[in-house]
Amino acid sequence: MDVKNYGVDVSKNKLDVACDGRVVQIDNEKKAIKSFVKGMEIGSLVVMEATNTYHLEMADICHARGMRTFVVNPRITSHYRKANGFRGHNDRMDALALSRYIEREHDGQREYVPKSADQRRLKTLVRRRWKLVGTRTQLQESLGSMKELSREVEALLAGIDALIAKLEMLIDKQLEGNDDRARLETIKGVGPIVSAVLISDLACCEFARADAFVAFYGLDLMPDDSGKRKGRRKLSKQGDRLARAMLYNAAMSAVKSKVWKPMYDRCQARGLTKVQALVAVARKIARTAWSIYTHKTTFNPGRLFQDLT
Repeated sequence: MDVKNYGVDVSKNKLDVACDGRVVQIDNEKKAIKSFVKGMEIGSLVVMEATNTYHLEMADICHARGMRTFVVNPRITSHYRKANGFRGHNDRMDALALSRYIEREHDGQREYVPKSADQRRLKTLVRRRWKLVGTRTQLQESLGSMKELSREVEALLAGIDALIAKLEMLIDKQLEGNDDRARLETIKGVGPIVSAVLISDLACCEFARADAFVAFYGLDLMPDDSGKRKGRRKLSKQGDRLARAMLYNAAMSAVKSKVWKPMYDRCQARGLTKVQALVAVARKIARTAWSIYTHKTTFNPGRLFQDLT
C-alpha cells in the first residue's frame, strides 16, 4: 500500500483527520483512535500540533502502529497556513493544511518519541508547580495592597505555598537517587526545579549535539539578513516555553555568582543588552547541561569562556 500523509487537527473531544484532500472526524478517545489507525498504511506520515495533553493518545497510538509521527509547534503551522494562502481557519481547513505541510516539509523534522509514564508525570508535576507559582504572583500583585483583605490573602497564599511545597516534594520523590540530576545541579544557577526540567527532556530525547538541545528550547538564534543588510538576530522561540523561561530564570540567578558574572559582563561589553546577555548565559547553561548529561561529568567553570554564545 502507498504511504500517505495525514494531518490531524486536535481538540479535546474530536480529531479531524485529513488525507488525500478528504477529512473525517473521529472521537478523541483510545478505542476510536485505535480503530481508525488500524486502517492506516504503516509507515505513513502523521502530523498534529502540540496541545497540553489532547494530542498524546493519537500520537502514541500512531507511533506504536509504525507511523512516522510528528508533533509540531502551532506557531509554525499557523505561519505555514498564511504563507500558503489558506482563506479562513476551522478544524477541517487546519487538518488539510497539516496534511500538506507534512507532505512537503517532513525532511529534517524531528519524529515524535513517546515519553514513559514516569517522564510524563515528572513534566506534569513541574508544569503544575509553574502554574501555581504564577497564580501566587498574580494574586499577590492584585490583592496584596488591599489591607482589608490582608488576613484572607495571607491564608490563601499560605495554602498555595503548601501546594507548591507538596509538588516539590513529589518531584524530589520522582527523581530520588537520580545521579544525572545531582550532576546537573553542580551547574551554578541550576536548582532542583530547573534540573528536573532538564532531566525530563534529556532523558526522553536523543540530541546529537548541544546546538540541537539549545534549539529544542527555542534558544537558537535566527538570522535576518538580506544582501548587504545584516539584521538583528532573534530567538526562534520554537521550543518549550516553560523550559525556556526557567533557563532564563536560572541565568538571572547564575549571573549573581562569580562563576557566571564574567561571561555576563563580557556579553554586555560586546554591546548586548541585559536581556540579550541573560539569554546568552541561559543558552550556555543549556549547552553545559547537555554536555554534563551526555558525558556523565560535573560542572567545570574553567570551560565557560571557550565561547560566549
